[in-house]
Amino acid sequence: MITRQFALAALVLAAFVPALAQDAGNQTTTGALRATSGAYPARQALNQSLGSNLIGAKVVSASNETIGRIANLVINDDGSIESVVIAVGGLLGVGAKEVAVTYRSLNIVRTRTGEAIDHVTLAATKNDLRHAAEFKTLSQQMAERDTRR
Repeated sequence: MITRQFALAALVLAAFVPALAQDAGNQTTTGALRATSGAYPARQALNQSLGSNLIGAKVVSASNETIGRIANLVINDDGSIESVVIAVGGLLGVGAKEVAVTYRSLNIVRTRTGEAIDHVTLAATKNDLRHAAEFKTLSQQMAERDTRR
C-alpha cells in the first residue's frame, strides 16, 4: 500500500516538473533578447582578465599594506564592470565589511607570466575603507525596506 502511494506521489511530482521549469524560464525573460553579432571570442587577450581571477584577488594599498580581498563584481547592463566589492577586515572572511570602489580606481598587477592576477593595488588605505559606507546589494536593501514596514 505504501509503495503504491509513493509511486503515485512520484508520478504527480514528475507531472509538475516541466510546468515549474516553464514558469521559471518565463520569469527570467524580460523583453526582447539581444541580438548576437555572430562574433564568438575564442581567446582571452593580454589586456583582459577573467572574473574568476579577479574575485578573491588580494588588495593592497600603495604602501603595500594588505587591505582585503575582492569579494564580488558589480556589472552594469552593458556588461562593463562598474565597481568591485572588497571585503575588509574580519577573520578568514568572517565579520568582514564589504566596501565598493570603482573599477577604474584599481591597478591590476599580473603574475610574471601574465596569465593571472598577482594582486590589486588601490590608492586608498585600509583605514579609508573601514570608514567608508558598507556596500549593500539590492536584496539587502529590499530586506531592510521590508523590515522597516
